[in-house]
Amino acid sequence: MVAFITVVYLFFIFVSLYSIFLVLLIFLRNKGNLYLDPITENFYDVSVVIPAYNKEESIVETIKAIRELDYPKDKIEIIVVDDGSQDKTVERAKTLEGVNLLVKGYNSGKADAVNYGIKHAKGEIVAIVDADSYPEKDSFKRMLNYFKDPGTGAVTATSYVMNTKRLIEKMQAIEYFLIAFGRKLLDFVDSVYVTPGSLSMFRKKILDEVGGFDVNNITEDIEIAWKVLKKGYKNRMCLSARVGTDVPSTLKQWWRQRLRWNIGGLQTVNKYKSSLFRKKQKMFGLFVVPRFLIRLILSLTGFFIFFYVFGRRVFQYLLYTFYSIQSGNQIFEVPRLFLIPSVFTFFILVLLGFTLIFTYLGLKTLNRANLGFKSHFTIVFYLLFYLTLYPLVLIHSVYRLMMGNIKW
Repeated sequence: MVAFITVVYLFFIFVSLYSIFLVLLIFLRNKGNLYLDPITENFYDVSVVIPAYNKEESIVETIKAIRELDYPKDKIEIIVVDDGSQDKTVERAKTLEGVNLLVKGYNSGKADAVNYGIKHAKGEIVAIVDADSYPEKDSFKRMLNYFKDPGTGAVTATSYVMNTKRLIEKMQAIEYFLIAFGRKLLDFVDSVYVTPGSLSMFRKKILDEVGGFDVNNITEDIEIAWKVLKKGYKNRMCLSARVGTDVPSTLKQWWRQRLRWNIGGLQTVNKYKSSLFRKKQKMFGLFVVPRFLIRLILSLTGFFIFFYVFGRRVFQYLLYTFYSIQSGNQIFEVPRLFLIPSVFTFFILVLLGFTLIFTYLGLKTLNRANLGFKSHFTIVFYLLFYLTLYPLVLIHSVYRLMMGNIKW
């Protein structure tokens, strides 16, 4: 058992350090190119599809954000697809002119709502915008420049958190910027594996070619990105194009959202597992699928290894204390549990060090975290507590998937 744990632990450390070194090397090689996002010279016809389900509080502001874009008004078509809302979403959307409102009358999920909107889209480019997201004025002009390359199938933007009053929201603000930073680095190796619904653009002909969004996957923004990559097209990341979005305000809401993300990610891996290490599919088969799969495995193994090693030492220390009391020996000596150097503690500290470097570089690069109060406390809390929730959510996700409980 000990030998097995040692092998797994060494594999975990090797892959983790390799991944971080790779990310840092990509950053050092491309740090001067992170914000090279010129304004487009070709004003494409763009159909903006906004899927909406019970979004009465935000739908009007989202539509207004689209209408206020610094982009030719005659080049933008706004399509709102109501996915069977039970509130006043439809009534609120009707108050605005120039909106093609499609009322399905039943709820079938976001992917089906988006597909419904795409069928009615007339533009060469289809932009997907969540009904609680708000693109900044120059975002379209910057993103559309990437479509000069005929090999580009999709382009995504930097999502940032609008609501940052509560601690859980502030930590998500950090997370969203680090996600955007990491996604831009992946862009340099043609490996952007998610096109978030807050704001992503697609060539309509490619969406038609791949059959649109998968209605059976609960994270359609991951699955569609994999479809595009598998077809041999590129997903690009425009770091300077920004879109504000609302995030969960309570731990319960956050947990539910992350369950959906994880279950959908597991569904996607299972669907595309045959692409694993397929040379013909280039970076998708050789990097994206293996990296995603390995990250899932490492999240689980790292969690269990840490608690096994730490729990074993705590148990040994408690036994030592108990027998010391029984035998009348000295109890209080320098605790070996924490101070004696070991390979385990050394690599964990190295891993923590590189995580701090990545966090610093990411937040420094984005430079607009909008965290409100003392951000150093929030960052420490994010690193020490927030990130430890990830393996727990993943375990819950695996359990729900095994039980067949994937309804949302």
